[in-house]
Amino acid sequence: MRVIVVYDSSYGNTEKIALAICSGMKEVGMSDVVCKRADATAPEDFKQADAWVVGSPTHIGGPTGEAKKALKIASRSGATGKKGATFDTRMANASKGAAEKLESMMEGEGIAILQRGEGFTVTGMKGPLAEGEEAKAVSFGRRIAGSLRT
Repeated sequence: MRVIVVYDSSYGNTEKIALAICSGMKEVGMSDVVCKRADATAPEDFKQADAWVVGSPTHIGGPTGEAKKALKIASRSGATGKKGATFDTRMANASKGAAEKLESMMEGEGIAILQRGEGFTVTGMKGPLAEGEEAKAVSFGRRIAGSLRT
């Protein structure tokens, strides 16, 4: 099973979460996991993957333009039979963020959601990540991998 983890990152916090998610998936034996910045993806990346994990910092309550653009490219490459999950980085007081909007976009394309979108807390506008958030991301990656095996 091939998985692509796609992310946009303004200050490096969302990138750290994406890498931790990939690490968690690999820890439980998923060897075919690719982690890429949203602006470095191509339709072929999505065609070859069985599952898409897409993340973004939360900007004005939603995902960045780059994250939305990557998901649109993914959908145009063929969403039939794909599985997915989403994540974001957000301030502690945000009740919702980019993950929910990205997940809604995926569901609209008929992508089966593996795990509900997960938010990871940053302590300030530019970060850093709150304590324990990278470990939480590793755990999220493990859960996604477990969902792919069922």
